[in-house]
Amino acid sequence: MKDNTWGVLALCVKSRKLGVNTDISLHCKIKTKDFVIKSGLPKRYDVRPVKELHGLSYAQLTDRLHKIIRVLSAAEEEGTLTVDMARNVARNVITQEAPEVGLKRASKCMTLKNFISEYISDCESGKRLKKKSTRRIAPLTIKGYKGFLSQLIAYQESRHKVIEFSDVNMDFYHDFCQFFLEKKYSPNTIARHIRILKIMMYAAKDMKLTDNLDFTCSDFAANWEDVDNVYLTEDMVQQMYSLVITDDTIKSFVRNLPESEQDLWKRKLRRADTKKLLNEAKDIFTVGCLTGQRVSDYKRIDKSMYKTLRDGKQYIMITQEKTGKTIYIPADKRVKVILNRYDGKLPHIYDQDLNERIKIIGRILGWTQVAGITVRKGLMEYKSKKKFYECIKTHTARRTFATNAYKAGVPLSAIMAVTGHSSEAMLKRYLKLDDKERAILASAEFSKVAMGS
Repeated sequence: MKDNTWGVLALCVKSRKLGVNTDISLHCKIKTKDFVIKSGLPKRYDVRPVKELHGLSYAQLTDRLHKIIRVLSAAEEEGTLTVDMARNVARNVITQEAPEVGLKRASKCMTLKNFISEYISDCESGKRLKKKSTRRIAPLTIKGYKGFLSQLIAYQESRHKVIEFSDVNMDFYHDFCQFFLEKKYSPNTIARHIRILKIMMYAAKDMKLTDNLDFTCSDFAANWEDVDNVYLTEDMVQQMYSLVITDDTIKSFVRNLPESEQDLWKRKLRRADTKKLLNEAKDIFTVGCLTGQRVSDYKRIDKSMYKTLRDGKQYIMITQEKTGKTIYIPADKRVKVILNRYDGKLPHIYDQDLNERIKIIGRILGWTQVAGITVRKGLMEYKSKKKFYECIKTHTARRTFATNAYKAGVPLSAIMAVTGHSSEAMLKRYLKLDDKERAILASAEFSKVAMGS
């Protein structure tokens, strides 16, 4: 059929063999675009003229083809027409699976970038909730989605190409990973972005916006690696807990530094409220080491979370911000002592400030030994010369709890009940063990298999 204003749209079948079932294809000619898309409708090929198709009269079919042309031509006028969008519009209009609003939505989401932008907006507004839940998506998760979107935009600019759903195949996967390697990103940073990409593609598939399933291939994987990071031993946790930073502590610390470092540390510690801020950071981080939660959770622990269960012992009940899981943490006496210093509620602190201040505390405590951790950046792997205190992060607290609990003989399942990890495999990535300890852990796993056989 022809429309002098809009373009040409023709029905065609690919098989000339009588009695063969085949998809009906739409041959579209819209101004500068010329392409063939499958309508998704099957047809048993017949040489006779088409008078009726799936219950549609010739007039109804013509009306719907005109509607497809109008929608696609409008998209072409705006410069937003893509094959993926055309395919979805055609199927929706012919099968009447979606109203006009659905067509506008399909037009808006014609590229991967635009779809992700809308997905993020839906998360922020509360329109899109956690899967199988009535809870809103956590701000930290949305922040990760935004970070991925920025990387996708940068990738498109570097490759001079707009990525559509149909482009997400193994060739794209390898080139996308190479893009991150060129930027010297670590394996786990790359894996995090691949995981988010797959989340977005599954969402698009569920919304019938794409029928591309290449991303479900086993090779299209987020390849996580064990990260070599530091943790605090029980003695170090106790050192931090017992430390009280006073003016004399700071003066003595600076005085005992090499002269070449004194000016630098004087600048770092020059604020009048330095001792107060460092003591608060020390206490908050110690609570993290004693509870095993993420920083977003351990910063908000307060006295109202204490519950006494039927065993007569006290526990800290907290609903994790990221997962929505309700966790019961055996209450360490030191946590209550710390809370009592602040009338039951920890002081507010930003993550970045906490990260900076716990490094200063580590330096004051004399943790200047070389950490000896292995670092991977892009294709390079090397032993870092960073000192221990320089490697302490907010997340070190969670790793510290899990590792110390495991070394104390606590079963992995019990540690998981407190940390909220969904699997032992995920938990094991947190454990900071040497080769001998890993061998013992592996032996325990082999014993389970032997007992089951």
